[in-house]
Amino acid sequence: MNTKTPLDAIAQQLLTPDALVTLSLEDARVVAGYMAVSRINEGTVIFVANQADSPSDYMLLVLEGEVLIETLSSGDSTVVVNVLSAGHLIGEMSVLDGTPRSANCTAQSAVEVAKLTRSDLERLMEQYPMIAARFLMAIAKRLADRVRLGNHKLLMLNQVNEAMRLEMEVKSRKRPHRFTTTVAV
Repeated sequence: MNTKTPLDAIAQQLLTPDALVTLSLEDARVVAGYMAVSRINEGTVIFVANQADSPSDYMLLVLEGEVLIETLSSGDSTVVVNVLSAGHLIGEMSVLDGTPRSANCTAQSAVEVAKLTRSDLERLMEQYPMIAARFLMAIAKRLADRVRLGNHKLLMLNQVNEAMRLEMEVKSRKRPHRFTTTVAV
């Protein structure tokens, strides 16, 4: 790895609560040895959602800078989902299954990242199977936590939607529709 960022610094970032806190420092150092560090200029689009022809066989660990995460909304508009900074992982689902990205990611500032490709992960699995298993379990735990959070948010949105529906129903019973007329027969 040709970089000025030492393996220990990458390993420390892997151990943040926003990455894979369940790994040991020794495991994180080994994983860091399989990662390549690179710089991304401000404004660069890192990932584009739903593009089957774009490479999606890698994940990134943000070492410094900020990355804007957006998802597609209705039409061509996007919704900002998050702004990720040092210690966050991006693209860990795609490194596992190689499917297209689920969000757009853009460098909000100059960003330094450590990249782990699917082939790097396969080499890790061959050379250090126990560390690879712990690494994959840490990713699985992170993804499970995100699914649970998403489910919680959906439940809250459903409750708000139901409350609004009930409120509208009550209001519509209190006042007659303005186009309602009584016709004498």
